[in-house]
Parts: sequence; structure tokens; C-alpha cells
Amino acid sequence: MMKRVNYLDLLTQIKEINNPFSRHIFIGSIKPEYGQGESIWYDMGNGIAVSIRDFFVYEKTILTETSNVPGAVIIFNLEGAIPYVFKDQHEFIMKSNHFLLGLGSDDFQLEATFLPKIRYRTLTIGMKEELFLQLGHGINNVHEHMQKAKKFSYRLLQDGFINQQQKEILASFKDQKSFHDLLKNIFLESKTMDLTHCSLNRAAFLMNHSNEQTKYDKNRLHSLERAKELILNEYAKNLSIKEIAYKSAINECYLKKDFKAYYGMTILEMLQRRRLEVAKKLLQQNQSVQEVASNVGYKHAGHFSKLFTQYVGHSPSHFKKEYNAL
Repeated sequence: MMKRVNYLDLLTQIKEINNPFSRHIFIGSIKPEYGQGESIWYDMGNGIAVSIRDFFVYEKTILTETSNVPGAVIIFNLEGAIPYVFKDQHEFIMKSNHFLLGLGSDDFQLEATFLPKIRYRTLTIGMKEELFLQLGHGINNVHEHMQKAKKFSYRLLQDGFINQQQKEILASFKDQKSFHDLLKNIFLESKTMDLTHCSLNRAAFLMNHSNEQTKYDKNRLHSLERAKELILNEYAKNLSIKEIAYKSAINECYLKKDFKAYYGMTILEMLQRRRLEVAKKLLQQNQSVQEVASNVGYKHAGHFSKLFTQYVGHSPSHFKKEYNAL
């Protein structure tokens, strides 16, 4: 037996939160006759909204979703492959552990099929048209893509696997109770912007090099992922670009150029960001500033303190004191 239902009819409201500056949160649960799970929709009030879904259904269910707001979505499918059927009957499989950048018109509609007792987890970022056209300026012919979406009701721009950088940011959304706290909401907003920025940059890189897709997929993309992995795991070492290029099997010049285009930041910027994020965790474990500086790869505590203050907005000592006071 199969059920067909509009997604909003699948939910029963648990809580609605109205925060300052037009922040609006809707928290719902799956109606017991359909299945179990939760759905959170968070309108940030700036042209961006976040939707988080974690549920399963008892019977095979086709969910219909519509939108009358033209814009873009970035869907991160964390668990459970989902078949989509669009208005023109085009079919697309949203693979698990993949992301998709797509556009929709003011007459958007799709059907998604969910099988019984399979857990489905997705996080979706929606952007209004004007904002997307600004944030997505790195995508070649972005305005033409938007016009085609309006003509045909949708347009699929790029899909790909969720990489390590995206996974790290997505991990910030695991605690869904954070949406009940205003200060944590503001933190998640910053993570939403980080996720949007890195995903649009990655999609732009893949799309803009589509004529060389095979070469980039098999060679350079693998090397770029390897370079990122080295930075994340060996941040405390004195890594040079030459060494990273050698270990990643890529020409040094290509590495510097492609890394910036793919990740939206230079190798040095990513290395510094990684070190300072780890430093925050070590300070919370009550290590001294000198110990933390050494453990994340800085020889001089003074230089580390300067970079930390620029990145966090507080000195390491102040950050540690504030955390211990909580």
C-alpha cells in the first residue's frame, strides 16, 4: 500500500518560536499515522531559510512539495537515497552523502518517494532569488540558469559527494535542541553562511570546469581532497605548500590555483582556520596558552595570540576565562 501526501500535511506542530529581527522557527513532528521523526524550519530573516528533517515512514509514501518563492536550494542528503520526480516527469536520485544545488521558480513542484522503515536525514538551505544571484556570482552564466529555471519551473545545477569541509560544518547542526536557544541560533546562522559559501564555491568550481570533468574528477579533485585531508590531520606540523603538493600528487601551481577555486580559501587560510578551531577546543580543556600554541603548530605564543584574537574576537586567555566561568 502506498500513501500520497503533501509534506506539510505530514507534520503536526510542536512549537513555533518568533525571535528578534524576523527570525522564525517552526518545529514539527511526523504525525503518528505516517511515521516518526522531526522537522525544523528556520527562517533567518535575511533571505535564507534552513530545513532539517530526520524521520522514517511506516508505509511507502510519496510526498508532494511546492514553492511559490523563486530562488535556490542546496540539499544535503545525509542518510537514505531519495528519488525525486519533477513537474516535467524528469527523475533524479538524491544519493546518500551527496549534496545538490538546484533552482526553482514560483511554480515549483516535485514528488519524493520514501520507503518504509528507512531513516531519512536531510538539511536544506533555501535562498531567495536576489540573494542567490549575489552569492552565486562565481557560477558562470548564473542569471541565464535562473531564467531557465523560471521557464521550466526548476533547474538542477550541480550535485556531488559531501566533502570533509561540508561534513565538519554539518556536524554543528546535530543537536536540534539548539534551535530552542537564541544565542545558539545565532551560532547556527554563522555555520549556515559558512556551509552556503563553501558549497556554492564547490559547485561553481565543478560547473565551471565541466568541459574538463573527467580530468578533474579523477585526478585534480582527488588531489584537492587529499590536500584538505593533510591539512585537517597534520595541522600541527610545519607543512609547506611544496610538501602538500608532493603528498597530494599534484603540481604546486595547480594546487594553489585550484585549491582556492574549489574551497574558497587559500591553503594558508585553511591551515590557520584549522589550527585556531582546534585551539578553541584545547583551551576549553584547560591547557595553557603556551601549550595550545605549541600543540597546534605555532612556535611563538605571541604570534598565536594575535591570530587567535583576530579570528575569535577575544584573546586566548580571555576566551579560556569566559569558558571556565560558564
